[in-house]
Formats: sequence, C-alpha cells, structure tokens
Amino acid sequence: MLAARNRTAGALPLITYYDEDRGERTELSGTSYANWVDKTAGLLVDEVLIESGQPVRLDLARSAPLHWVTLVWVAACWRVGCPVLVGDASAGFGGSDAAVVVVGPDSAFDQPAAGVETIACSLHPLGLGFTDPLPDGVIDYGIEVRAQPDSFRGPFPDPAATAWIEDPGLHPTRLTQAEVITSSPVSSSSPARRTMIIPDPSESLWTNLQRALVNPVITGGSVVIMVGAAPERRAQVADAERVES
Repeated sequence: MLAARNRTAGALPLITYYDEDRGERTELSGTSYANWVDKTAGLLVDEVLIESGQPVRLDLARSAPLHWVTLVWVAACWRVGCPVLVGDASAGFGGSDAAVVVVGPDSAFDQPAAGVETIACSLHPLGLGFTDPLPDGVIDYGIEVRAQPDSFRGPFPDPAATAWIEDPGLHPTRLTQAEVITSSPVSSSSPARRTMIIPDPSESLWTNLQRALVNPVITGGSVVIMVGAAPERRAQVADAERVES
C-alpha cells in the first residue's frame, strides 16, 4: 500500500510529527518514510539476522506511541514479516518469545537476555544516534540504520502471517498482515485528507496506530501528529498545516 501511495504522492508529506514538550517538528514525505522503513528492514535482516516470523517486542510503542520513529519500526517489522509485540503480548498469545526488543531513550537498558537483541532509539528529531556510548550489547539505532541500503529487496510476507499482537489485558488485539489493511474503516477510494491525530491513551495502541499510519497510507492522505499541545496550539497548527479534518 505504501508503494502504491508513493507512485502518485511520494513527494508529498505523509507524517508531520510535533512534540510540543521538546519543541520539535519532523516531517517525512511518503518517499522519505519508505526509505527509513527499508533501511530499518535491512538492519533487522542483514545486521540482526532476524528471520520472517520471529517476533519483535516494540517497547517503543508504549513509551512513544505515535513518534515517527515508532511508525517506521512498525512498518519495517511488517515488511520483513515479523509480528510486532506490544506490552506483555507474548503471555497471552502462545508465549512467543521476542527475538528483538526495541526501546526508547528512557529505557534502563537492562542486560539483554541471551539470544535477544536490544536496539535503542534516541528519538532525535533527525533520527541521529545517542550522544553517549550505550552499554555493551545494545545497538544504537540512529547510527546503525544509516549504514543500511536505501532499498530493501527481501520477499514480501504471507498475508496470513501475524503482524500485530497487543497486550491481552485491556485491549487485546491480534491481526494478520492482510487484516492490517482490511480492518481499516477507509479504502483506497476514500478521500485523501490531511488529518490531525492526538494520541488517545484511552484507546488501544492499535486504534491510535491505525488512525496515524494505516489509514493515511491507504487513502493517499497525510497526518499531523501532535503530542503535548494545548487545544489553542492545536488549532494554530491545524490552520498552519492545512488540516482538513
């Protein structure tokens, strides 16, 4: 779906991310986003040596739910056929053990378990690495991802393969690669609007992710994601960014 969008609108914005607490704005066109996804997929396959079907525990999705780096990681996992585990998802769905754990800058960087790769993301607005060295055994995403090829040529995953497994507590969700698309309330014939998304902690992470990533990719639209903004500021940004709904 991303490739289809980019054939006609690749140069247009896909994700515009605001973090008002940190005073940051990052914008990715569809082409730029796809490049980050392909590089991250290459990191998983060529450096971490993950195989299709091996789960990735995306702790980043809980600490920074709709950060643009989180959205890159989700799509990269799907591209290589790796289920995204969010929260204590493995406990409720067959006990699948993650091969990779992806964390943010506030992680304690615990000693990785044997056979599990830990990848840390600084969440720098330009995607740079950490300024200080990380503990042994922890991969600096911002450094390693830049060395990967701009295009990932691996095979596409089976549509029936698991793509998303969310904590079986409050919002249990399990979706296949195909259901990521078919579960969306929009279609490729829906209007390509520019929308604003405010992360809603009362909703499941999947619901937030669907609004922020899946829906705009399907429709060919774009999204402005705002974190930590007061209503007045949201209105200002919505006007400046020409948000339609």
